[in-house]
Amino acid sequence: MLFAHLTVVGIGLIGGSFALAAKQADLVGQVTGVARSEATRQGALEIGAADEVTEDLEQAVAQADLVYLATPVETICAQLRTLGPYLRPGALVTDAGSAKAAVMQAAQALPRRVTFVGGHPMAGSEKTGIAAARPDLFADSSYFLTPGPKTPPEPVQQLVELVRGVGARPLVVEAERHDRLVALTSHLPHLLAWALCATAGDMEDPEALAPYLGGAWRDVTRIAGSNPEMWSDILRANAGNLAEALHYLSAELGLATERLKQGDRGPLLAWLQLAHNTHERIAES
Repeated sequence: MLFAHLTVVGIGLIGGSFALAAKQADLVGQVTGVARSEATRQGALEIGAADEVTEDLEQAVAQADLVYLATPVETICAQLRTLGPYLRPGALVTDAGSAKAAVMQAAQALPRRVTFVGGHPMAGSEKTGIAAARPDLFADSSYFLTPGPKTPPEPVQQLVELVRGVGARPLVVEAERHDRLVALTSHLPHLLAWALCATAGDMEDPEALAPYLGGAWRDVTRIAGSNPEMWSDILRANAGNLAEALHYLSAELGLATERLKQGDRGPLLAWLQLAHNTHERIAES
């Protein structure tokens, strides 16, 4: 057992899945789940993600040696600025937010008697809530850890072992590099899925499209079913890096438009082949 008492703040899909996986692997002892919704609290008890539940955040974190913040990014930042006085000495705090620079900045408000290591599991679903939680959610997925420059190695190693224990692959990176690359591999694809759905709504009556939808549409737009409120926080928290990615994307779309207007097969095929080659290199790495 790595931690005697885990408190999960925001025990929904990610927080609930983390608790289930950690309990199943005997990595934690007592688990306290924190949620504002009575239905969420009851759901966490029913599926065994928590041994006790509460909406009293301060009391819940006071008894934990590991605090796992699985709320939206802006909420995580607010919690990091206010929870310090309630944390026990020696407590380890981590989070599951997908934008790390803002979270690491907010974590500077924590007292020196506790340690913070940022985290981001590259796992999830378009489904949300405790009812969608499952212990294998993190299996074979990347799990980023972003310690600060002065973070001691021992708590980082504890989290590395915990992440491996829940089935994921721990990767220790700097917060800024994480945010730049995740803007490209996660945040931009989500934005594209919503943009494609918005484009369809602009061009045609959505109901009229149903007979024409195939696998390509479903593959590309599945994540547009994700929670818009949660993702608006994520996208704004990484706006600078996302804007850079959008700049490159706009250039590529402009190039594609030119190739189509030219009408020649060669230039369009060359552009498609270059993109295909990049896809193959990524898939093989």
